Amino acid sequence: MDIYSIINTIVTIVLGGGWFIYYKANKKKANGEAVAAEANGWEAQQHVYQHTIEDLEKSCDFIRQDRDLLRKENEELRKENRELRKEVSDLKAQQEDMKCDIARMGRRIEALVNKEKKRKKEE
Repeated sequence: MDIYSIINTIVTIVLGGGWFIYYKANKKKANGEAVAAEANGWEAQQHVYQHTIEDLEKSCDFIRQDRDLLRKENEELRKENRELRKEVSDLKAQQEDMKCDIARMGRRIEALVNKEKKRKKEE
């Protein structure tokens, strides 16, 4: 009977040992939950990265638009600057011409005054 009792104990442990099956099932369930939690974490992290990329793209678009506007304004200012420099150059040339004309007129007036003085002396 000793042998039957040992066989019975072994059979009971192997067949009736629900703790082993329960342990394996719980281990698989825990591993599955851990994998799911990790996947959810990666998904949340991916969402944050995607949002960050969208924000960076918006910032880059704003910077590009601002840069293009500044380039346009810069070109307009350069064009205006060239026009003003040309105008200043033309005005300086006119000023020099007027100085020459004024000097010539002054010499003519002086010549006429001298001529008039000579004529009065002769009279």
